[in-house]
Amino acid sequence: MRNRRIALLFLVVVVSASLMTFQSSRGPFKPLTALQSPLYRLEKTFAEVLGIIKSPFLYYFRLEKENSLLRQELGRLKTREQEYSELKLENERLRTILKIKERAPRFVAAARVISSGIRQWPEMIIIDKGKSDGIRKDMAVRTPEGLVGKTSEVLPGFSKVLLVTDVSFSVSVRLQDTRVEGILSGRGDGSCMLKYIPQDEEVSPGTLLITSGLDGVFPKGIPVGYITEVDKGSELFLRVEVEPIIKASMIEEVMVFKK
Repeated sequence: MRNRRIALLFLVVVVSASLMTFQSSRGPFKPLTALQSPLYRLEKTFAEVLGIIKSPFLYYFRLEKENSLLRQELGRLKTREQEYSELKLENERLRTILKIKERAPRFVAAARVISSGIRQWPEMIIIDKGKSDGIRKDMAVRTPEGLVGKTSEVLPGFSKVLLVTDVSFSVSVRLQDTRVEGILSGRGDGSCMLKYIPQDEEVSPGTLLITSGLDGVFPKGIPVGYITEVDKGSELFLRVEVEPIIKASMIEEVMVFKK
C-alpha cells in the first residue's frame, strides 16, 4: 500500500515536471486555443463548399437580371422603330396629299379622321375640319387611293362624311376601259352596286370605275371601286356588284374638294 502511494506520488511529480518544462518552452497550455485551428479549417472548408454550391445559382440570377435589362432595352428599341415607321408612313401619305393639292384647283382642305364607323346606319366618318376651314355640305371627300364619299353635315370645327357604301349615296361613274357610264350606289353592307348599265354592254369583273364628273359634285377621274360580279338583271340593265376602293376603318387622312 505504501509502495503504491510512493509510486503515485512519483508519477505526479514526473507529470508536473513535464508540464512545467513544456510551459516554460512553449508558454502556458490552453485547450481552447488548441481547438481553434481545426475549427478554423473546418469553417474555411465549409465556406468553400458553400461557395461552390452557390456559384451556379448566383450566375443564373445574374444572367436573369441581364436578360431582363436586355428585354427592356429591346422593347424600347422596338417601340422607337414602330414610332419611326408610323411617322415615315404618315409623312409619305402627307406628301402624296400635298402633290394632289398642288395639281387640283378644287382642293379645299386636308383633314384627319377622328371617328370612323360611328354607326352602321348611315355609314359615315367624322373629320376634324369644318366651316371655319372652308368646308361646305356636299363636297367631295377622297384619299390618294380613291373616293371616300361626300360631306353630309358641316359644323364649325368638324364635318360628317357620308361614305360611298351608304344606301343613300350615289355618284356618276364610268368604266375606265370602255368609258361606259352608270350610277354607283351604296348597299349599306360595305359594298356598292353599279346601276343603269345596258344588257348589251361588255362588262368584266376587275374593271376599275372612276368618277365621270357629270353629277356636278365629284371631280372627274377619281377611282371609286372594282367590279366583282356581273349578272343578268332586269330586261334592260345588268346587275353589277362593286367593291369600293376605300375601307372606312383604314382611312386616316382625307382631302376635301369643292364642286
